[in-house]
Amino acid sequence: MNLSRDSMLGLQRHFLGALSGQARTWLEPLPLPPLVVLGDALRPWAEGSMLDFGSVESPGEERRRVRVCNRGPEPLEVRLADPPAWLAAHWLECGGDSVTLASGGAGAVLEALVVHDAECEFRGSLRLVAGDQIFDLRVSLTARRSHPVARFDFNGSPSAEPFDFGNGERPYRLAVANASSVPLIVTFADLPAWLTFEVDGRRRGGPIEGTFFERTAPFSVTIRPQTVGPHAGVLRVRTNDPRPALQNIELPFAAFVTAAKPFVVALPPSRVRVRTDQSRTVEARLENWGRSPARLSKETIPRFLAVTHCPEVPAAHEGQPGSAALSVRIVPANLALGPHTLRLSLRIEGGDPATVDVPVPIEVTRGRTSAFRPLTVAILFALLLVALLLVIARGPS
Repeated sequence: MNLSRDSMLGLQRHFLGALSGQARTWLEPLPLPPLVVLGDALRPWAEGSMLDFGSVESPGEERRRVRVCNRGPEPLEVRLADPPAWLAAHWLECGGDSVTLASGGAGAVLEALVVHDAECEFRGSLRLVAGDQIFDLRVSLTARRSHPVARFDFNGSPSAEPFDFGNGERPYRLAVANASSVPLIVTFADLPAWLTFEVDGRRRGGPIEGTFFERTAPFSVTIRPQTVGPHAGVLRVRTNDPRPALQNIELPFAAFVTAAKPFVVALPPSRVRVRTDQSRTVEARLENWGRSPARLSKETIPRFLAVTHCPEVPAAHEGQPGSAALSVRIVPANLALGPHTLRLSLRIEGGDPATVDVPVPIEVTRGRTSAFRPLTVAILFALLLVALLLVIARGPS
């Protein structure tokens, strides 16, 4: 570049120092690396070439081969070093980690293997060490699923097994995840009457027949018993995972739920026939599903019933409710003929609920004395009339 004298003086006013003459620029060629990698799976990369496996369907095995050549003046021993954990590589000629490449020869074939069983982005480098020189071959693979892959946690177990709630203090937790980018749709059906189903703080109780909840994974649910007593039932789960074992799942549940406070249930006696001119005593069964004894007292007794003694019902024990018999006397006088269900109420000390109703089904029939009463009156009237006629016939004595 040539500058006039005026231009040189002008530049001196803006820079410290002075321009002394023409500047020269030249290029110095860098030495070529001795190794060159060739192959159809290679793609350009910012720092050289990349061994690109592309995007593949998982699970599977992917193999790619490249040829490594030595363009240096001397033979080179090339060693594979520090491959990623997900990548296996070896030289086809020797099957090992090292190979000697002749100068300018055909080189050696390097085979790389990736085994995958999940969706993942594999990124890393395969290092080639030749003497004091290191060459990094970038490796890339994207594994994708073609279908959803369900991952279940059945209350800490990988498989669905029968679960017993026991006394109902421990819930059952089911977590659903998806190991694929394809949506996993999970459907729940046939919620038993004694169970509650909770997800995201929202709860619903059975009985519900058919489908009652459907959602895309991931999510988790909590299942609890909601009524005391012995129970057994099945909750059904369906998914769009193509594996047959996960398309339809049954969750068998059982429970023997007891309450902290006395919880008394009345089992009514069988219906009995009672005449209006008689009384009869029947026994109702009382069961206590609580973990403490139930002390009872009379609350409301209809006038057609009589209870002389209120028993104490023992607490539930070893999977069985405590039980006691309640004697009820039926006095149906002046009660209309036909079927009736009379109800008495007992108070439970410290119970929840505080009272229990005891139904007493009866059928009232006509009493025997009442059936012969008109005939008796007629006979007495006839006898009286006969006596009167005899007196008149005799006349005064």
